[in-house]
Amino acid sequence: MKPQLQALDSSFDYPPVNIAVEEALRAGLDGTTGYLLTYVNAACVIIGRNQSPEHELASQPDSGQALPVYRRTSGGGAVFHDRGNLNWSFVVPGGLDDRAGLLAIVVDALRAKGIPASSGSRGEIMAGGYKIGGTASAAGKGILMFHGTVLVCTDLEMLQQVLAAHHPSYPGRLAADLSRRGVASIPSAVGNAAWFHPGLRPMDLSCALVETAGAAGALDWASIIDSGLVEKLAEKYASHSWIYRITQKGTP
Repeated sequence: MKPQLQALDSSFDYPPVNIAVEEALRAGLDGTTGYLLTYVNAACVIIGRNQSPEHELASQPDSGQALPVYRRTSGGGAVFHDRGNLNWSFVVPGGLDDRAGLLAIVVDALRAKGIPASSGSRGEIMAGGYKIGGTASAAGKGILMFHGTVLVCTDLEMLQQVLAAHHPSYPGRLAADLSRRGVASIPSAVGNAAWFHPGLRPMDLSCALVETAGAAGALDWASIIDSGLVEKLAEKYASHSWIYRITQKGTP
């Protein structure tokens, strides 16, 4: 049974703000209604809560412009975001056992666009033998945040350049660093959803996802969340101490 959902979108492309919105939704969730938030981030790398930045980045772009790195509040591996990604987030009453049903909504939305999507054994989204999306989660106190990204028309060359797990040198790096700390990302052959639906854009998939989820029409998150709280949280998630803290598996 699909949860009763209110669709939200974000006009911000600054990752700390969108991470803060997810956390504000978690903190304020009450009752049986949940939220489906969608947004697009500017180009960046986002690592999992228990990962080490120095092990997850292969390099900076050849352009010489430093690509920002951020840390999310959920687990999982490092991901590359740009304006060709659709980021989606369910914040609902429930627990980790509810993830499969929510992931099925995302898969069904992709299929509605003619993309041969399926879910993988680690919660990834596959199409034609390629990984086109990943997921992560955080749960507690009867609230589940289950979120992820779909590579719609992402710059895959940049992704492979900056993420260690997708870089050609990854096997050698891993063998040479058996003492690495944190949770390591798992390499996969990646692809774009637009390969299977030429011209597909993140907004197109966002609309399909909201429709498939049966969510109430999209609102801007600012209409239901205190902007002061989001600003305070975003400051934390943009801080050097949060992003580059020493990490160990299991660190709270």
